[in-house]
Amino acid sequence: MTRSNLSFKSEIDCHQCDTRSRCLGQGLSDEHLHGLRKITHTHGPYQPSQAIFKMEDSFKSLFIIQSGAVKIETISRDGTNLVDGFFLKGDLLGLEAIGDMQYRHDAIALEASWVCELPFDQLESLCSFIPRLQHKILVLLGQKIRHTNDTIVHGRNSSAEKRLLNFLQMLCQRMVLQKDSTIGSLKLPMSKGDIASYLGLRPESLSRALKKLQCDGIIRNHPKKIEFIDNKAVHDLVCK
Repeated sequence: MTRSNLSFKSEIDCHQCDTRSRCLGQGLSDEHLHGLRKITHTHGPYQPSQAIFKMEDSFKSLFIIQSGAVKIETISRDGTNLVDGFFLKGDLLGLEAIGDMQYRHDAIALEASWVCELPFDQLESLCSFIPRLQHKILVLLGQKIRHTNDTIVHGRNSSAEKRLLNFLQMLCQRMVLQKDSTIGSLKLPMSKGDIASYLGLRPESLSRALKKLQCDGIIRNHPKKIEFIDNKAVHDLVCK
């Protein structure tokens, strides 16, 4: 795994962590939280474009995003980068590699990011003593499967505008939406090209979708930010 030039802390104070409300340790007793903290290592800051792990690296650990944002991507046969997911504060990274010998993606920082590393063999042993921890990991696996079905299987026949709005709403639910009276502003840690790849759209198709939504008075498009002008129209388009 790529950890060169990174500061390293063998132990963190989980009680002071900003992600504790979404972390695996949330809801554990102090005794069980201490056991989780003992196996946790913090790495960072990873700089934009720096890899946390690379495809075909040996699978050894899961990672919790402590701060920042990370994308996972693979390379197609023609050499094109394919974005398969985005991970934000509190998300668990590397779940798809459980049961495999290798990571199946490159995990790349989108902005300055810190992660908590959980060596999987130690985490698995800990789960045998903490059933609640094992249950939380199974719940996360189930959520990942449902999210894949909702975004890829069920969303593949949706229009570009609806796919985009669904994605933006998902980001709103996972990030802090900065509100200015009736207008919500969403900062994008990823590029528009990465969004297009993740949604299975050509960059020009995404550009047309953004332009149409802006012309319809629903959003205002900026290079690294989206403003929601008509939240009711967003809801109507996503839910119809």
